[in-house]
Amino acid sequence: MLDGATLLIASMAVQFVMALYFWTLWLGRRDQRVHLWIAASITAGVLGCGCYMLRGAAPEPLAMWAAQLCFVQVFAFLWGGVRLVHARPRPAWIVWSGAAVLSASCLIPALVAAEALRNVVATLAFSSYGLAMTGDLLRRRHARTAPTRWLTGGLLLLVAAASLAFAADAGRHSVAVASLVSIPSLPALWLLFHTTIYVTLVLSLTTLELGNEAQRQREAATTDSLTGLLNRRAFMERATPAAGHPRGATLLMLDIDHFKQVNDLWGHSAGDRALVLFAGALLDATGGVLGAFAARIGGEEFAVLLPGRSRDEAAALGLRIAARVRELRHTPGATRMTVSIGLAESGTAMATLDELLSGADRALYRAKRGGRDRLEQDSVPFAPSLAA
Repeated sequence: MLDGATLLIASMAVQFVMALYFWTLWLGRRDQRVHLWIAASITAGVLGCGCYMLRGAAPEPLAMWAAQLCFVQVFAFLWGGVRLVHARPRPAWIVWSGAAVLSASCLIPALVAAEALRNVVATLAFSSYGLAMTGDLLRRRHARTAPTRWLTGGLLLLVAAASLAFAADAGRHSVAVASLVSIPSLPALWLLFHTTIYVTLVLSLTTLELGNEAQRQREAATTDSLTGLLNRRAFMERATPAAGHPRGATLLMLDIDHFKQVNDLWGHSAGDRALVLFAGALLDATGGVLGAFAARIGGEEFAVLLPGRSRDEAAALGLRIAARVRELRHTPGATRMTVSIGLAESGTAMATLDELLSGADRALYRAKRGGRDRLEQDSVPFAPSLAA
């Protein structure tokens, strides 16, 4: 037979070491708040086991209320961690609502004397958090690419269902929680099962946060921090193979007109606003173009690569971008913004990205020299002004 007392003490020891580990992680890097939520969750479990062990020394109703409260918060804090990993809100009233419901139930005379029914209330509370976590983990946009989410969600459903069944059976037979020295085999086995799944959940949550951290680092390495567009390095990495599309590719090189004057006359904050506004207009215009991707490749220069698109399609996109930009003012009272655009096309000649960049740059220079606010095409005579 399983020794329930030994299992409880062993579970408490394991959770204590885990709590110490995650508190140390959080104290070392307080920006990693998921460690705080995990540490709080595990600590609640340690305290719950400690309160349970005090049943003989402290008034039993008080000890069991404290133990059940801590066990509810184990899942409440873990729910907060899951929400944090998914960048979703974590209202304090939800975090503590399970504990509030449990505490309120203990004020009902009929439940004060019925320990098994209080166990049912506590089980309903932490099972609700478990089901909520399952919903967050298995949201369609996340779960399709992460089989571990399905495993974790399945474990949460299993522990919720088993907890409810166990509590319902105990409540139906009015079975009180056994003392520490007389825990029978079935509850002891349940404790082992619960501890194993809980450790798995903590590992899963840590893995999800590690994945988020890796994603943040990738974005920092590939994204322009001001505009949110690809930076030059990321653009070159993506555009180099894309430029060899079987149907050729077109490239738009864009330069905000009179940008230096914006900085000189209105200040660098106005210049930053101009860049952000321009990037937004660029994303709006290119968002519906399949395969297109835009980047800030330097200062006020931007690029858009259009794999498999013709010169006419690229020119039409350039005109749409220019029209959107003309609606922008970086500062109230300032003149409207304009952009000069150079276009180059590889056609079926399979030009390299460097050749496309050189051609678009030549066309951009011609647009600047021709009066700005216009689109020029490489190896094509001057085009009419964009404002025409």
